[in-house]
Amino acid sequence: MKHSFFGGVHPAGQKESTRRKPIARLDPQPQRVIIPLCTGSLGGAEPLVRPGDPVKVGQPLARGTDGGVGVHASVSGRVAALEVRPHPWGGSLPAFVVDNDGQNEPWNDCPSPLHLDEITQSLLLERTQWAGVAGMGGGAFPTAQKLEQAAGHIDTLIVNAAECEPYVTADHRLLLERSDHILQGAQVIAQCLGAKRTVVVTEGDKLNAVEAVERRLRKRGVQMELCTVGTRYPLGAERQIVQTVTGRETPADRTALDMNCLVLNVATVFAIQDALFRGRALTHRAVTVTGGAVARPRNLWVPIGTPLRCLLECCGGLREPPELILTGGPMMGIPQNSLEAPVVKNTNALICLTKWERRGQRPETTCIRCGKCVAACPMHLSPIFIAQALRQNRTNRLPALHPQDCIQCGCCSYICPAGIPLIELVRQAGELLEKGGTA
Repeated sequence: MKHSFFGGVHPAGQKESTRRKPIARLDPQPQRVIIPLCTGSLGGAEPLVRPGDPVKVGQPLARGTDGGVGVHASVSGRVAALEVRPHPWGGSLPAFVVDNDGQNEPWNDCPSPLHLDEITQSLLLERTQWAGVAGMGGGAFPTAQKLEQAAGHIDTLIVNAAECEPYVTADHRLLLERSDHILQGAQVIAQCLGAKRTVVVTEGDKLNAVEAVERRLRKRGVQMELCTVGTRYPLGAERQIVQTVTGRETPADRTALDMNCLVLNVATVFAIQDALFRGRALTHRAVTVTGGAVARPRNLWVPIGTPLRCLLECCGGLREPPELILTGGPMMGIPQNSLEAPVVKNTNALICLTKWERRGQRPETTCIRCGKCVAACPMHLSPIFIAQALRQNRTNRLPALHPQDCIQCGCCSYICPAGIPLIELVRQAGELLEKGGTA
C-alpha cells in the first residue's frame, strides 16, 4: 500500500535530453584522475601508496579510518602526487593525482567473486567495507557502517530509485540497464540483514524502467515489491520515501533505521552487488551531464576522480557560457567554481544551466503571507517565520521554530512568489542555533 508525505513541490522534470540515452563509457579517458582522500561523510583515510608508486584499477590507495571509507585507483598508471586539490563539496582537500597509462589493467589481488549460497552477514559487511562503498545518492554515508547498524533491526529494505531532482537520469538508466544486478544485490542484502520486505521505489513516469524491473522480478521469482509513485520533490529524501512506502513518519531527531527501515540508493546497491559477485571495488559510477549550456547531454560511466572538465569534453563542450554549474540536481546541488574538481562517489550529475533555466533570479519583494512555503515544507516548518525572526534579530524565537530540522530541500525558496531566499535564511538560523546564539 502506498502512502503520502506532507509538502513537496512539482518542479519541471527537464529530463528529456538524457532519459532515453544509454549509459556510455567516457571517451576519451582522462589523462589523469584526482582521487580525494575524503569521499565519505564520516571519518578519514590513511594513504597506502606514495608518489611514484605504480597502481592498477581497483588497487586500494587509502584505508578508511575512524569510520571513513577507503579509496581505490580507478585507472592504471602511476601516482604523480598527493596534494591539495579542489573538492566538489567545496574548498580544497588532499587528493591522489594518478597519471593514466590508458591500459586499465586490473589489480590482481582483488578478492574472489562470491557465490550466492556462501554470502553471510559478516562477508557482506567485510566486502562492502573493502570496496569503499559510500552512499551514492547524495549523503556519502559509509555504507558498511549503515549495514552494520541495520543488521537484525529492520523489517523493510527500500531501494531508492525515485530520482526526483530535475535533469538527473543516472539512476533511471542504471535501473533500466542493470536491473538484474540491482535486484540480486537487494535480495542478498535483505537476506543478510533479516529484512522481511524489500521494496524498489521509482517514479511512475519511468515506464521503461518499471517494465524492465517487472519482467526480471517475474523471471527471478523472488519476494520483492515494485512501488511506483507519483512524481513529487523531495520524494527521494530518506524520511519522505520511508513514509511513502510504510506510512511511518520519521521524527526530526530520528533516522529511517529507528523506523525499522534501511534506505539504499539504487547505485549503492549496484556497487555492493559488484563487490560481492565480481570482487570489484567502487571505482566507477554513472553521471548525467546535462543542462541547456551542454552541447550533447549524455549519461556517462565515469572513473571516480575524473575532472569535471573531461565530462564536458566528452559531451561536445559548452554551446554557450553557463550561468551556473552544479554537481547534483538544481534543487540541492553544489555550485562549482572550478571544472578541475573531480567526480566523487556521490556525484550523480554535472549540470550547466543557462540564464533562462536558472530560478531564483527575480528580485525579492515583500512577503504576501500566502503560506505556500509552509504548505510545501516536508518537515512541517514555517520558513517565513524563521526568516523574519532571523532578519529582525529576534533569535529568542528560533528554538520554538526548529530551523535545525530543515533538510535543505529548497522547496520553500522554489515556491515563494516574493523571491525571498528562504532556504539560505533557514540554514543560517539553524547554524546560529547550533552555535548557541539565541540571546
